[in-house]
Amino acid sequence: MVYKIGMRIVDARFLKSVDRYEGKGREPLPEICFIGRSNVGKSSMINTLVARKVARTSSIPGATRLINLYQVDYEFEGLKKSLIVSDFPGFGYARVPKEMREGWQQMIEAYIEDNRAITQIIWVFDVRREMDPLDEMLLEWLSANGIGFRLVLTKIDRETRSAVAQKKIRFQSVTGEGNPPLLFSAKDGQGKHELLSHIARSAKSTFSRD
Repeated sequence: MVYKIGMRIVDARFLKSVDRYEGKGREPLPEICFIGRSNVGKSSMINTLVARKVARTSSIPGATRLINLYQVDYEFEGLKKSLIVSDFPGFGYARVPKEMREGWQQMIEAYIEDNRAITQIIWVFDVRREMDPLDEMLLEWLSANGIGFRLVLTKIDRETRSAVAQKKIRFQSVTGEGNPPLLFSAKDGQGKHELLSHIARSAKSTFSRD
C-alpha cells in the first residue's frame, strides 16, 4: 500500500538549547517532543524527517544535556504552518552519574508540565530492546499526567521483518489498542511519511492536563 501524505517540509532550523520552558506569557507554536533512551537515534530521526541536518548528533551516549529546540515550517492541507520540535536529552545512560540522570529527569518533567503548547510526545524506542523498569516509569508518568504520546520503534532496518512485526504487536499491548506503535528507520527512510503525517495531525490537536 502506498502511504500518501499531505505534509511538505519547507524549512527547518535550530533555535536554541534550553534547560527550562521559556514560553510563559506568549502564544506559542504547537510543539512536538522527541524523547527516549540514550543512543536510540532521536536526532537522526529529526534530520531524516526534515530532510536536512539540523539536529545535533553525538557518537557519545549521554553527551546531550539540554533540550534542543527547532522550528519547522511546512505545508499541510494547503496551508503554511509552523511548529516547534524539541529534542530531549537521552535518559538512562548508565555511565552518567546518578545525580546528573536525576537532574535530567527533573528538567524534562518540569519542561513538559510547564509547557501547554505540547500536542504530542514522540517516544523513540530501539526496536531491538525490551522495556525495563525505567521505561515503565516513563510510561506510567505520561499516562498519569494525561500526556498524549506515540511510541515509534526505530532502527527497524537492523531487525528482520518478522521480528519487527512481533515487537510491534507486543508493544501495542502496552500502549493500547488505539495507539499502535509506528515503525521507522533513519537509514533508509522507512516510516518517514507515516510519522510526518502523524506529526502534522498532532500539531492540529490540543489536549488538556489538570
